[in-house]
Amino acid sequence: MKIAVVGGAGRQALGAVYDFAEDESVEKLLLIDALPEALEARVKLVHAEKVESKVIDVLDTEKLAAALNDYDAVINCSTHKLNMPVMDACIASRTNYTDLGGLYHWAKEQLTRHEDFKNAGITGIVGSGVAPGMVNVMAKYAADRLDSVETVRIYSGIVNRLVKGNQIVPQYAMDTIIDEFTINNFEFRDGEILELPAFSGEEMIDFAEPVGRQMVYNVVHSEVATIPLAFAHKGIKNVSFRLALPKLFEEKLRFLLDNGFGSTDPIMIKGHPVAPRDLLIAMVEKPVQYLDRSVPQTHDDHKDIRVIVVGEKDGRRLTYQVETLLHPYPKWNMACGPFTVGYPGAVTTRLLGAGKIKEKGFFSGESVIDPQMYFDELAKRGIKFFVQVTHDLN
Repeated sequence: MKIAVVGGAGRQALGAVYDFAEDESVEKLLLIDALPEALEARVKLVHAEKVESKVIDVLDTEKLAAALNDYDAVINCSTHKLNMPVMDACIASRTNYTDLGGLYHWAKEQLTRHEDFKNAGITGIVGSGVAPGMVNVMAKYAADRLDSVETVRIYSGIVNRLVKGNQIVPQYAMDTIIDEFTINNFEFRDGEILELPAFSGEEMIDFAEPVGRQMVYNVVHSEVATIPLAFAHKGIKNVSFRLALPKLFEEKLRFLLDNGFGSTDPIMIKGHPVAPRDLLIAMVEKPVQYLDRSVPQTHDDHKDIRVIVVGEKDGRRLTYQVETLLHPYPKWNMACGPFTVGYPGAVTTRLLGAGKIKEKGFFSGESVIDPQMYFDELAKRGIKFFVQVTHDLN
């Protein structure tokens, strides 16, 4: 199959790019980015004959569509704010599509393109990283084993034991994290969508070690938009997503945002207008530099992803807890963050490119991805899932 990666020079793309480069089923890999120097560096780093690159502004729909015309699937690893333009190009080129996530509002808009994708004879999936992405398929695994589903609760706990002092090291795209910290979030509660302020839904969770005990909060996420639709036929009433980022990172970012660094309104600095948010992102997200994979690096960040699904089977009330503990990936000298965002995205992209997802249109992963097929692919790089089922005796 032939795969294209939009935002192919970016930080979150690398896990997907390495997977595509190593997977024998991918015969051709195209990296697309607007930054020529970063793109050239990425091609040299990956160092595989199948890799090609093109410098394209993704807002140029005609040019992007022409580049994608010969490809089976594309994954958008650029900002979620460019998901729609890349989707437009995929409709024009009839190329299967996925991305790394679109948060709540963006995902709802993306789902409106279902008929456009269906008419083009292609499949699109919103959010194929770890969350959204992996967690959606985890929820489907449990829902498929229940006659009815009442509640889906998603928890993500993250720690980074190397970061100390005043360093600010984001686990994924800083632009996305700022949105999560500042935009009102949503819960699906008792069958209704509720809009809530940032950092609502405070809850203490005992995650597995080395993540440990963490305070989680609601953040704006697409799972709350998609799961109520996907499981509507099972009577779902409640969906929530709660996140714990590394404590030191959270405290530092809260301080900066409280002092105006999340604002998009320009301020004058030495006669030049500068948006504080742009300045913060530029300071934190320095140019991506990855050493050769043969040079060992040290990473110590970890995630515990837990999905709890409550429902009924044969008249009995059951609770499924589906969980995975995620770590750095030494083979690629890669931290847990980019590995567990990029690699699951690559898995979904390869399933699309190989025609293993048959439905045509635009979906969330919990609607169309077969969990066992997906889990089997993730297991090839050491990602395992644990399932616990408990019975309500009342």
